[in-house]
Amino acid sequence: MKALAKVLKELKEKDIGSSFKDLTQQIRTYFDDEDDALRSMAFVLFGILARLTKRKWKTYFADQVKRSWVTLLLHLQDPNPEISMECRATFHLCLPFLELKRLRSAINEHLGGTAELKPEELQVDICRHLAKENAELLEKLYQTTITYFYSSWEEIRAVAANLAGIILEHTDRQRMEWLDLEYLLMSLQVLQKDPSPTVQLVATEIISDICSGRVIGE
Repeated sequence: MKALAKVLKELKEKDIGSSFKDLTQQIRTYFDDEDDALRSMAFVLFGILARLTKRKWKTYFADQVKRSWVTLLLHLQDPNPEISMECRATFHLCLPFLELKRLRSAINEHLGGTAELKPEELQVDICRHLAKENAELLEKLYQTTITYFYSSWEEIRAVAANLAGIILEHTDRQRMEWLDLEYLLMSLQVLQKDPSPTVQLVATEIISDICSGRVIGE
């Protein structure tokens, strides 16, 4: 993968044939690999492809970004700080491929520059924009996020549970026809028994917010 990164840096979009599709899909499979080195290089390679993509593969790569941006968002809090930085750089490179200009602008304010990233503030901004502008992407954000309740990393499980709570807090119930509340509560109850005290606490707080009506109120 390191060798591939060196080669890709020397190429232009026109130099890559139909293998671009297979390459992009293969790289994405390593985003959640438990091997830190593989996960790190996957983010680096995806970033190189983002920089490389201009016209020929723009539509295709934009679709891949649409399939990957939630994973990138969660790995901004990767258990490995160095990988979270690689992910931040890659996410920033992928911004031009996101559909909504206002969403891109909001994310860019957080990822651009060298200031310390505040992931929860970024997540709140994203949810607010999507709740107003794109119900489809909001649903995609939610559906992908809850799959990470079962991540092998406790940090990612905690981040995913917290993000699910943020989504509920900033979205009107009327806009959440896709929400299976019974399944969500069942999943959160499982997280209450998680080996990690942090995950347990996050899950307990979200269940409390739901039951009290603080989130997803009518």
